[in-house]
Amino acid sequence: MASTDEDDRCGVGIRGVAMAIDSGVWFALLFVAVYAVAAATGQIETVANGTDANLEGGPAAAALALWLGLAVGYHTVCEWRFGGTIGKRLVRIRVESTDGSPLSLGASLLRNLARLVDWLPFGYALGIVVVLSSDEPQRLGDRLGGTVVVRR
Repeated sequence: MASTDEDDRCGVGIRGVAMAIDSGVWFALLFVAVYAVAAATGQIETVANGTDANLEGGPAAAALALWLGLAVGYHTVCEWRFGGTIGKRLVRIRVESTDGSPLSLGASLLRNLARLVDWLPFGYALGIVVVLSSDEPQRLGDRLGGTVVVRR
């Protein structure tokens, strides 16, 4: 594939819109993780209007770890197989290798593991600073994975 035209590369704004959409998926994955761990540990309670899972200690840590794994997995698989997550597809952007070729599974995994660092200290602050302070609109994860986000 031809090299990606730099004019098609996406900055913070449209990527933020895609992430806001994907936050809904993250929220759903949080419920999946919490209720999966609660079911496995027998900590689901029936209450008047449904069920409740109140996790503490080890089960709460397990649910957090499962949620992070699901969230990283969601981004990794969607970007590797389809070029983008639900949010990216809705705003018509995609992730590619810097040479314009489709992502490898390894590059997608690396960029999405680095997402946990880009998110620090809160709300993708480090990722936003890196994108805004560099010549290329790439967050740390993009640089490590050799990727760019482009308009479709």
